[in-house]
Amino acid sequence: MNEPNYARLVGIEKLKAEDFNFNIRRYVDNAPPPEPQDVKAHLHGGIPTAEVTALSDYWNNYKGLDSRIFQADREGYKAFTAAIPNKEAIKTLLDESQEIQTKHGEYDALLATWWNENLAGLKALPDDKNIFELQRRFSKSISEGFSALGILDTFKARGAFANYWDELQTDLKSVAASGWNAELIPADDILQSQFPEVLEEMAQNEARRDELEALFKEVNEIEEDDFNEEEYEAKPKWLIKQYKGDLKEAKSRASQHKKEATALAKRYKANAKEHNLKPKQPEASDIPLLQELFEQWTEQTDLMNTANEKVAGINATLAKNTALEQELKTAKATIKEIKEKRDELVEKAREKITPDEAKVLILERWQQTLNDTVNAYIQQYQRSLRSHLERIW
Repeated sequence: MNEPNYARLVGIEKLKAEDFNFNIRRYVDNAPPPEPQDVKAHLHGGIPTAEVTALSDYWNNYKGLDSRIFQADREGYKAFTAAIPNKEAIKTLLDESQEIQTKHGEYDALLATWWNENLAGLKALPDDKNIFELQRRFSKSISEGFSALGILDTFKARGAFANYWDELQTDLKSVAASGWNAELIPADDILQSQFPEVLEEMAQNEARRDELEALFKEVNEIEEDDFNEEEYEAKPKWLIKQYKGDLKEAKSRASQHKKEATALAKRYKANAKEHNLKPKQPEASDIPLLQELFEQWTEQTDLMNTANEKVAGINATLAKNTALEQELKTAKATIKEIKEKRDELVEKAREKITPDEAKVLILERWQQTLNDTVNAYIQQYQRSLRSHLERIW
């Protein structure tokens, strides 16, 4: 059978001419065609209509999408619509496209229908032990049913099923041999079914850990001249070091000014006593010496308060950064603790799972694996369209 870009029937003479080298690329060329070049488009702008028409497979699958992306320009040429003001808008439009969501929804519906129609065969596996019969039947129904929708042709549909079957093959053989065994259930599936709060706590701490690690990494990679302290919650290491130096200096100044103020207060009180005054602390006086001592005490007290305010400000800033660092440590410690007790929880839960409960969990995973496998091909198809459009842009 000859199939362009996929397969070719080769005679013995051709193989002999190639020294019986069976490298597929020698006989089947699946390289994409060279990108077309239009001199008029290069000189005067516009998108050759032929390049849009070449994407007809996508327009057939995503009905109406081409009219939202392209509009008529001069004869033989098109232009991007106002919905595509820049290259980045292509991804946004595709991600939000109702046409794409509708088409992908058809696959979701077909997956659900196919699963329900074939579920009985999977459930009967421990009794029938007919793995290879199921493989043949499923492969035929998937390749025919899924290729009919358009995005996946016969080859891609078979490839998707082959990937799906390969991933489940060990499970299928085990179920056929020994039934619905809880040992086949992954740890996370057991936790999700028995201890969902543990997985939720793990996910929350992992998300916060990743967020904080990214935050600290970002600020520490910024050059000093480019760093704007108001834009970031965390502080880089070099700034923390600078803050600690300023804190040490401010504490030293506050201590020195306090010492000076205390000494001046004692002198003031001693001299006030000689004038038969009994103030609890220095105060304004019409006696020149006391006036001078009061002013000096006031100055030192103000300087001490200013230094203490700076100490408090730096401590507050460092406390915010320390709190973030502590939060990161706590998240990491919690993750470690959960991981350490997870195995114990899983084993205890696994012992309590009945064969019927195991069957439900295993079948749910098999169905999710099928959905993920097919959707991976569909998402790849959408990304391929995006790549074509970005190249046109």
